[in-house]
Amino acid sequence: MTLSLYIPWFRLTAWQIPLPFTEATLDIQPFGVLVAVGVLLGMRIVEWFAANHDLDMALANEFIGYVVIPGFLCAYFLNALFYHPEYVLEAFENPSTLFSRFFGLSSYGGFIGAVLGALVWKRKRGESLLAYGDATSFALVFGWLFGRTGCFVVHDHPGAITDFPLAVADYQVGAPPFMPRHDLGFYEVIWSLVVAALLWKLGQKRRPRGFFLMLVPMLYTPVRFLLDFLRATDIGAADRRYAGLTPAQYASVVFFIISAFLLVRLLRSEQNVEPSAPEEA
Repeated sequence: MTLSLYIPWFRLTAWQIPLPFTEATLDIQPFGVLVAVGVLLGMRIVEWFAANHDLDMALANEFIGYVVIPGFLCAYFLNALFYHPEYVLEAFENPSTLFSRFFGLSSYGGFIGAVLGALVWKRKRGESLLAYGDATSFALVFGWLFGRTGCFVVHDHPGAITDFPLAVADYQVGAPPFMPRHDLGFYEVIWSLVVAALLWKLGQKRRPRGFFLMLVPMLYTPVRFLLDFLRATDIGAADRRYAGLTPAQYASVVFFIISAFLLVRLLRSEQNVEPSAPEEA
């Protein structure tokens, strides 16, 4: 194998900023910075989408809060439940461990939390979940690009050993000797770039309300299902599997079936077509 074909190994570590009048430092994690940038960019794109699709800006921003906050909470706690159930059992005896140890974030846990938050918002406001869900789903991919870039620069999604040209050389996980491995975070960065370009193109025309809300999970779930087969299984921190599949793969099947069914139903119906002009709303 020729290592020159692979992506050279690197890992960004925390930036340590000295605090005045003390020997302590403030550690700024690259992953956290990139996730924060993704959230801020996503919020700005939601505002752009709302302005161009005759949505109330205040309601759009409120909707973001209702989906982002429970999204992150569920991403954290459901990741512990499905991938580290032993930690959850430990937390029953000592609840402080839920906050003293970082359990990671589950993508589908975040999606589930976002759906729950959106339903609460719908019940409270009575506004169109399809219209405001469209804005958030459209923006999600652009924020996802930065979030998965954060995963890539710290290499927290190691894959199997491979000679694939886009592998990361000398992947420093497990015990030496270090070998080239798939980096699943990097592959999702590529997915995000492609889908963001597609959505930007599709977003230039009016679409039925709910179109992007259903399209984005339809585009993500098959890719995520296949990528999880590339996850490393020869390391101590390998993802938990149930009957040979990861929790994310089961979630991918469920989300794909639901989104595909709803998208086909949506496209066959003329009732939810977004008005072409504000006065027709």
